[in-house]
Amino acid sequence: MGSLQDQLLQAGLTTSHKAKVAKTEKRKQQKKKKKGATSNPNDLQKHIEQTKLEQQKKAEELNLAKQEDLKQREQVARVKQILEHHNQDTIRGERTFNFTYENKVKELDVNEATQKALSGGRLAICVLEGVFYVLEDEPARKVAEVDEKYIVFHVEADNKEKDDDDPYADFEVPDDLVW
Repeated sequence: MGSLQDQLLQAGLTTSHKAKVAKTEKRKQQKKKKKGATSNPNDLQKHIEQTKLEQQKKAEELNLAKQEDLKQREQVARVKQILEHHNQDTIRGERTFNFTYENKVKELDVNEATQKALSGGRLAICVLEGVFYVLEDEPARKVAEVDEKYIVFHVEADNKEKDDDDPYADFEVPDDLVW
């Protein structure tokens, strides 16, 4: 007696072509089982979708990082443009103006008018890439809107009302004292 396949062929219930197709299908399934592949297409589809979601999430994170970097560069370029355009060039003089920067006392040689303007709040000192700039109040406020870290020294202008009970209100405190 032969195999079941031979018996079906002799009885005329199947054809040799259908037998070959069934044999190859059986061989393919056995190979998949040996390799550990799943015959369930839903698992493969889920894996593909999960991979696509992970790739999309990575792409979005990279895009956000690039946008943040671009925004930072734009801010630095804007601040640099303001600083270079509004820098006061006629401030040099024989007086020394001291201010603190990164917990160190820095000096700037200025003239008398610049010293009074700095202490009165009409001028501000800004820094970008280690270079100090002296700006008027309005451009300094524009720089502060972008980021406060660029402002090194800026005194708010004294627009206070005089206190009626202050006995020393009539005495002006000199701002040009040299110790």
